[in-house]
Amino acid sequence: MSEQPTETVIPHIILAQRVIDKIVRGALLYPEPETGEAMIGLIVPRAGNGEPDIYVLDTISPGERAVREWGMFEQGDDWQADVFVWLHDNWETFRDLRRGSYGRALAAKWDTPLMHVGDWHKQPGDMIEPSSGDAQTARRMILDAETPTEHIVAPIVTMYPLVKEAPKAAVEQAPTTNEAPAGEAAAEVKVETVDEKKPDTQPEASKYAITVPVEEAGWLVRIDFWYMSKRGRNFVPVVPVIWPDERLPGLPPIAWHLAHPKRFDQEYSLLTQAGYAVDVVRWDADGRPPFEICFSIYKPGSSHVILLVTSVDYPARMPAIRTAPLVTVGEDEDLFEKLYDASEPLLMTKMPSWSWDSKRTLLELVWHVESVLKESSVT
Repeated sequence: MSEQPTETVIPHIILAQRVIDKIVRGALLYPEPETGEAMIGLIVPRAGNGEPDIYVLDTISPGERAVREWGMFEQGDDWQADVFVWLHDNWETFRDLRRGSYGRALAAKWDTPLMHVGDWHKQPGDMIEPSSGDAQTARRMILDAETPTEHIVAPIVTMYPLVKEAPKAAVEQAPTTNEAPAGEAAAEVKVETVDEKKPDTQPEASKYAITVPVEEAGWLVRIDFWYMSKRGRNFVPVVPVIWPDERLPGLPPIAWHLAHPKRFDQEYSLLTQAGYAVDVVRWDADGRPPFEICFSIYKPGSSHVILLVTSVDYPARMPAIRTAPLVTVGEDEDLFEKLYDASEPLLMTKMPSWSWDSKRTLLELVWHVESVLKESSVT
């Protein structure tokens, strides 16, 4: 299944430290069953080499409906795809804004689409290579004419009981002599070796793997790195390079409606059960990413629409409040865009007298706005 890599056809695999940290945390959450996450990043063509530089920026968990058992792991529902779409669209907006803000070379460095670059997978025992099922799945992905996937990074995670009597092992990183991508200095990584007389329960060292001892949990987490491309169609081991987070672009936080779907469902239900027609859209209300999640709220028979603009960290911050008159839209017009353009922010003198906190709800804001509008119509 695996082959020894040939230097001319192997990409540079660069991972943010946060990716390693999340892989370790994810593995420790499920010591017995299999588990994993999707990985997202950037694929940057490299001059003079058939394979690109692949920058792994972050991971996306599979959601609450993932199936985790001994010897089997299945990703969850559409939640994971929704998170990717959120991150991808925010990244595209960031790319557009960045092009005019930096020098040509610097702007072009990260001016490439955010992509799914593979999945990490925790396997039982000493299974440090991708399984035949993993290889078949990867081949289907790269041969699927309807998807843009041409490169797959597949870290395989295994776990071993950490023997206290054994010498302390530091994280085994890729050699600092490994060639860094063009235009970048090699990351300085401290490497410490484990005593040659390892306990039987400890894995052998490999330049294709990183080992992370987690003493408080009693585990040694090993991550072996594998790669498949449309050209090779077989998994080959690759040497990873780990960079500090600050050397790589960051991604926006996941919006609250995805990070806390139960809270979103509660807010939406409260509004609809109170008799309001509710529409929820993603909107760029302040001209920069990340997007805001906006609610247009209408009570049948009313002469106005209430707009509540929530930030990604809602309910940490109170939503912005706007009111709009009823509007008519043409066949090709966007209703929320017309409402937003016609809306006005609620005056500061009309804002609630009570303090906002995370226990407050959108419905309470709507009730307040309704009372303010009612008072204004009377006077």
